[in-house]
Amino acid sequence: MSLAVPKERHDDTGRKLRLPGPTALLAAGFAVLIALNATSITLVDRAQDDAASVSHTLRVVNAISQLQIMIRRAESAERGFLITGGEGFLRFYEESKAQARPNLDTIAALTTDNPNQQARVAEARPLLDERLGVFDRAIAQYRSGDAPGAMAGLRADRSEGSMTRLGSLLMEMKAEETRLLEGRTAASHGSAVWLTAVSVAGFTFVLLTGGLALLLNRRAITALKAAGADLEANNATLEQRVAERTADLKEANDEIQSFAYIVSHDLRSPLVNIMGFTSEIETMRTELFERLARLRSAAGEDPAEDGDLQSDFEEALGFIKTSITRMDRLIHAILALSREGRKEFAPSRVDVGELIATIAGSMAHQLHERDAEIRFGALPTLESDRLALEQIFTNLLDNAVKYLRNGVPGRIEVSAVETPGFVTFMVKDNGRGIEAKDRGRVFELFRRSGRQDRPGEGIGLAHVRALVRRMGGLISLESTFGEGSTFRVMLPRRLPRDNGKQDD
Repeated sequence: MSLAVPKERHDDTGRKLRLPGPTALLAAGFAVLIALNATSITLVDRAQDDAASVSHTLRVVNAISQLQIMIRRAESAERGFLITGGEGFLRFYEESKAQARPNLDTIAALTTDNPNQQARVAEARPLLDERLGVFDRAIAQYRSGDAPGAMAGLRADRSEGSMTRLGSLLMEMKAEETRLLEGRTAASHGSAVWLTAVSVAGFTFVLLTGGLALLLNRRAITALKAAGADLEANNATLEQRVAERTADLKEANDEIQSFAYIVSHDLRSPLVNIMGFTSEIETMRTELFERLARLRSAAGEDPAEDGDLQSDFEEALGFIKTSITRMDRLIHAILALSREGRKEFAPSRVDVGELIATIAGSMAHQLHERDAEIRFGALPTLESDRLALEQIFTNLLDNAVKYLRNGVPGRIEVSAVETPGFVTFMVKDNGRGIEAKDRGRVFELFRRSGRQDRPGEGIGLAHVRALVRRMGGLISLESTFGEGSTFRVMLPRRLPRDNGKQDD
């Protein structure tokens, strides 16, 4: 049954009204919010630029006003000194004069982006120097004792024209900055208005989207309640079906285990007979060739002529004995797997770090021979079967050491990632690695990959996978040929007490 939320309703005329689905609403909401955010960011940047322009213009206007004030203060102080001779007027004059030129430099620095203002500054600079020069000469004449001459020069000031032009230039500069200020203020106000409009639009959109989302959510809850009722009805029969399937699988597994046990057990009887007759043939071989040697001697022939026959006989007998030994190992492995499949697990608290340390200690000789080491940090504690865990990790670590690359120091790392309910262990090595074509078969019984230059029957990884599955876990392989492999084993934190039990 479907849990999809209906997306249609009907109006008063009976026509279908389409409502957006949750996914469409979410996508549209994200798209609009992204557009609003992008617009808001643009408008904020523009508002900041406009505010910076307004602030810059105000600084220019303030600098022009300061220059006008300093010129007037200098002129007033110079006249006061010439009339009264007061030293206070002279100090006031020097202070005003000291600030006049820096003010003009400030105006020049602030208006580098305005060619008109730069031209006015260039014209004003010599006019200011000329005006201040007249003031300085009058004061010097007064201080030299020629007060009447200084006063006469003051009355006949020939720099009035320059002063008038300087004043006009400053007024023109201030007028242009005032015009720029008005335009920039209007632009800043416009940006603020647009930013406010976008914010209001965004707020309105969020309210509308929230209302529509609440509507869809209510409809979804109604649909989910109906689906929940159906699921409850289905679960009653589902549990029964699962139990039946589990019982069937358990019965099939028991049959497979029994079949493997019977087959391997029955194979041992003829194998024992073959081994016995092979021993008898080996005993008869000596007697047979001794008789051939005596017969050849009696006939006057060289007994050494049977050397090739004896060599072929021994070679054939060796092949038979080797095959018997291999067959015996395979039957023993099948019996071992069968017994493991029928064994019950005994969960207990197992410190995996301590377990790995014990395994590594038992492999010290192998590790020394292969110039290898096993590294592991803090590993979690599981509620699991200790013997099963020991068999799993022993096989994986032994496999890693066995297939290290010659001439390359072996580095084997054991680590773990914890998740709720499960722990995933990683056994990583820098060995030969496994080719892509062989990765799917390494867990198969009696299957081996790569060069067959190491002892083994292809049973270890098959045994590991069987144990991991019976414990309710998963095992997987990642490998790069020529660089190394990583086995991932996911196991439950707690092994159920009845896990692994088989009915007799």
